[in-house]
Amino acid sequence: MIGPNYVPIDWQLDFKSGYRWRENIWHRSISFGRLPGVDIKVPWELGRMQHLPTLALACHFARTEAPGFRVAAEYVQEFRNQVLDFIATNPPGFGVNWSCAMDVAIRCANLLVARDIIMASGEHLDDVFERVLTASILAHARYVVKNLEWSPVYRGNHYLANIVGLLFAATYLPKSDEVDGWLAFSVQELVAEVDYQFHEDGSNFEASVCYHRLSAEMVLWGFALLSNLPAEKLAALTQQDVHHRKKVSRLRSGSWEMHPVPGSDRVSPVPSWCWERLAKMADFTQALTRPDGAVTQFGDNDSGRFLVIGSGEQIRADNDPAACAWSLDHGSLLAGIRAILADGSHNTAYDDPAAHIIRAFAGLYPTDRTATFALPATDSSGGRCVGDAQVWADHMRRFENTPQTRRWKSHFSAKPSGLLNEMTYQAFMGMGCFVFRSPRVYLAVRCGEIGISGLGAHAHCDQLGIELVLDGVDHVRDPGTCIYTASMEKRNAYRSATAHHVPRVKGREPANLNLGPFDLRGGAEGECLYFGSKGFIGRHSGYGAWVYRIVALEDDGISVLDFTEGELLLADPTPLPLPFSSGYGYPVSHAPSPP
Repeated sequence: MIGPNYVPIDWQLDFKSGYRWRENIWHRSISFGRLPGVDIKVPWELGRMQHLPTLALACHFARTEAPGFRVAAEYVQEFRNQVLDFIATNPPGFGVNWSCAMDVAIRCANLLVARDIIMASGEHLDDVFERVLTASILAHARYVVKNLEWSPVYRGNHYLANIVGLLFAATYLPKSDEVDGWLAFSVQELVAEVDYQFHEDGSNFEASVCYHRLSAEMVLWGFALLSNLPAEKLAALTQQDVHHRKKVSRLRSGSWEMHPVPGSDRVSPVPSWCWERLAKMADFTQALTRPDGAVTQFGDNDSGRFLVIGSGEQIRADNDPAACAWSLDHGSLLAGIRAILADGSHNTAYDDPAAHIIRAFAGLYPTDRTATFALPATDSSGGRCVGDAQVWADHMRRFENTPQTRRWKSHFSAKPSGLLNEMTYQAFMGMGCFVFRSPRVYLAVRCGEIGISGLGAHAHCDQLGIELVLDGVDHVRDPGTCIYTASMEKRNAYRSATAHHVPRVKGREPANLNLGPFDLRGGAEGECLYFGSKGFIGRHSGYGAWVYRIVALEDDGISVLDFTEGELLLADPTPLPLPFSSGYGYPVSHAPSPP
């Protein structure tokens, strides 16, 4: 069934270190994080098959005779060969690519989307291949259901991926009691997790801007699927019976009420508040987007995506590791959300390939791009102001009265004056991000939760940290994440307070970095005391006593004032010069350990 000239892929290999897992090992016996330099994310990322939609898009561009692409049939054959290769050499439940239900679920969605893009481009996939793929999707779904990454407290993006991947399988697979149960369960849990994992202001609860993008992508694609369910799938939701509940634990009884789909005369089980929350997810991403189009990297960035849909130019340039199109440019998320919400104020968004495919999945073509379901206007401020002039004056006085050893002042000047002209303010109290923006200033402040109900799996020691761009020049920039389990030295270097422009106590961290690579429990959360036209004031107690930071907006610069009323001795908050990491695995150079 596989073509004669195909070169098989070693799906078990970490090709960076040379370490190889084995395909005959039961998934629960797979171990990782024990050998320096070995990174399980390398085969995991490959095994997610997120390159297949890109391969399918290449087929589409080839069909349109776009320059720089081969004959379309070559892409179809390569897609077919890789899928069959993977299925043959990765039996369900065995090997590294079945050791994490999140990756299984993401792979399921990518297989189906890639198939659809190829079919929509006018190419054909034979019946034998279709039967093999269908059987594999069924195996993927059964694995996910048996290995749901649910926790009553610490569930996060992994569980959300489980649910959306299961939704893809249940939408595509032929109707049965088992599949109908999966569909009802995935709808139930998707709506519940949007409420659980995303704050009312749209920010994600994992304390990471990049994980916000990952989880928001899952919600976006899930809602797109539910906006265009076939009649028999809608019937399975409106006529849910006891047989479904026998197939999936925790599936509640009852049928789903249907609601209007934005930009359409159809209905779906997605309530109106979910669409409003999705719009606010876009607001958050837009607010944390710097003047250069990249996002601020508060929290972890593992370059994680649910589905990667890019333009022909991006596909051709994807071998350039310096390009951030797949990591720090979150424009495709914005384009996709605006497209599915039929936001006519952003017509340029429809030029993004992700927007076109999202609208196609949602059944929004043909369209006049006018929504039949009006979303309420979002608050342009992104949130309320905090504190008042008296709070500001009191804390400025306290800073001036603090002994020199317990305070520190940093100043970032700009010429000419006029920084405050046209200044806007956006507060996202959920995650704890505060953004000041003018034609000459981008200033983001991190102050809030540590994420995932206090686990802090993807948080950094960045409370009261800032990112500052003046007149297009970076003065302070979060260095990113670099790596996870392959190097705890680098992992902690990039999580450390020393990597961020935060109030510093020499030789101390505001959280325990030795609990594990994804555990900051006990770390202090930030508290905002003032946010408004004068600037920002916040505090945390991670060093054992309150430390305060005042960020003062001035017409010719930004002043950052740190102080404590305890016995702590504050140090220079200037971060150590870590190599900037634009995405997971970059840079490969050595990162120093925190002191």
